[in-house]
Amino acid sequence: MARVIPFSLLACAALTFGAQAQAADAPPKPSPKAPAPAAHAAPEPKPKEPTPGEAADPAPIPAPPTTAAAGSDPSGTPTSTSGTLLLPPPGAPAQALPPIVPVAPVRTDTDAAHRALEERLMETEARMHALDEKVGYLKNLRFRGYVQPQLVIQSFDDAASPNATGGKLPAGVSANQVTAKADGTTTNGTFFRIRRTRLVTEYATDYMRLTFDFDPNLSGGSIAGSGTIARTIEAVGIARYTPSLTQEFAMGIFKVPFGFEVMQNDADRPYIERSWGEQNMFPGEFDTGARTKLTALDSKLNVHAAVLNGITIGEKTFAVVPDLNHGKDLSGRVNYDAGAFDLGASGYWGTGQNVDAKNLAFKQFTRWAVNAEAAFHKTLSEKLGATKVFGEVTYGENMDRGTKYAFAVPQIQTNINAAAACGNRAGAACQELSLFIRLEQDITHWATAGLRYDMYTPDLAFGQNARETWGLLAVAHFTKGLQLMAEYDYATDNVHAQGGTAAGKHIHLGSFVLQARF
Repeated sequence: MARVIPFSLLACAALTFGAQAQAADAPPKPSPKAPAPAAHAAPEPKPKEPTPGEAADPAPIPAPPTTAAAGSDPSGTPTSTSGTLLLPPPGAPAQALPPIVPVAPVRTDTDAAHRALEERLMETEARMHALDEKVGYLKNLRFRGYVQPQLVIQSFDDAASPNATGGKLPAGVSANQVTAKADGTTTNGTFFRIRRTRLVTEYATDYMRLTFDFDPNLSGGSIAGSGTIARTIEAVGIARYTPSLTQEFAMGIFKVPFGFEVMQNDADRPYIERSWGEQNMFPGEFDTGARTKLTALDSKLNVHAAVLNGITIGEKTFAVVPDLNHGKDLSGRVNYDAGAFDLGASGYWGTGQNVDAKNLAFKQFTRWAVNAEAAFHKTLSEKLGATKVFGEVTYGENMDRGTKYAFAVPQIQTNINAAAACGNRAGAACQELSLFIRLEQDITHWATAGLRYDMYTPDLAFGQNARETWGLLAVAHFTKGLQLMAEYDYATDNVHAQGGTAAGKHIHLGSFVLQARF
C-alpha cells in the first residue's frame, strides 16, 4: 500500500522554500511537479515505513534552481545580503582562490625628476672628485689681470712748456713745438703707450696666500733698464679666530696702507691717474716690508699696520738700494664701512734722506703724515645707478719724495752738521697739504660720469705755492671686462721754491684708455 504524505508537511515545505526565495530578492517559480526520472535511471528506493509510534519523515526540501538569479554568484550558489557569508553546500568541491597578482607602485613624473636629479648630482660629485685628484694643488691657483693701453694728448702754455728754460722759450720756438733734448729724446707730448699692465698669479688656501703681481713696464730704477717689474709680491699667513674675525700676516712688496686712494686698485678707479698730492708723497704706491691686517664685524672694520723700508717703487733707487738708511717707517690705516657711508684715518711716521751724489753728502730727517677719508656710496635712483662721492685730506711734514719737485725735499745745508731744512729756513720742515674730492655717477650700467678737484702744496710756509687740477671723466662700459675711459684735466701749477715766483703754468691733458680685465 502506498505511503501518503500529509498535506501539512507539504505546506511547511512550500512556506520554507518561499521564505528562502524571498530572502534572495528574486524568488524563482517553484515547479508544481518534480521532474520525471529518466527511463534508464535506477528505481528510487522505497521510503522506510515507520514503526508503530514513530513519526513519519518530513517531506524533502526541493533543491534550489540551477539558474543564476539576483543574490547569487554565477555558479548558482545563493549568497547572503545580510552580511553573513554562506558556506558552500556540504560535499561541494572546493574552489581555488584566484592568484594574487602584484601591483607595481604608481610612479609620477615628480618621482622620475627626483631620481634623475639625484643621478646627475652623484655623477657630478664623482666627476669633481676625479678632477680634484687629477688637478691637485692647482685647484687653489687663480689668475687675474688687466691692461691699459693709453693715448696721451698734452698741451702747454709758455711757462709750462718742456721747451722753456727758466719759464722762458728760446727765440722762434713755440710752446708745443717738438724739439730735441740732450738725452736723445724730444719734447713731444702726444703719443700712445701702455700705461699699466698687471698679471696676478695667486695661490690661496684657508690659511695662506702667495701673490705674484708684475707689470712689464720697469719702475723704480736709477737708470733706464734697471727698474723692476714687481708690484705686489708677498707671502701671507691667515689666522681665522672666528667666522667674522680674521687676521693676515704678510711680508713682501705691497701697497702702503695709507688712505683710500693709495690702496684702491688702479683697475677699479675710473680716473686714469691718482690725485697730484698722492703722486708726490707716494709716487709708486708700493713699498717693501711686513704688514698685518685685522678684519672684523663681517668685514666692515679693517685695521692695517705695516713696517716699511720707506722707499717706494716710484723712487729711482728702489731696485738698486731699497732702503737708504737703517731706520724703518711705520704706516697704519683704519676704516669702518657703515653701509652708505664709510670713514677712515691713517698715519705715517719714518725717516727720509737727501743724498748729494756730487759732494757725497748724506742727510736724514724725520717725516710724518696724518690722513682722514670719507665716502658716500648709494643708489639714489634705480634708473641711473650708483652714486659715489669720495673725499680725502692729508697733512704732513717732509713727505714729498722729490720725484716732481726736487726742491720740495729738505735740503742739505752748507754746514753739513746742520739739520736738513726746507728751502733756506734753518731747522724748518716742509709742511705738505693734499686734498681731493671726486664724484662718480653711474648712468645705467652702460656709462659713468665723474668730476674731480684736487690740490697739493709741498710747503705751506708761503702762499701761491700749490697745484690745482680739475678733471672731467666719461666711461663707456661695453662688457663686464671692457671699458673705455676718457678724461680731461686742466691744471694750474704755481709750485715753486722759496724765494722764487709763482710759475703760473697752465696744462691741458687729454687721456684715453681702453681697459680690458679678467
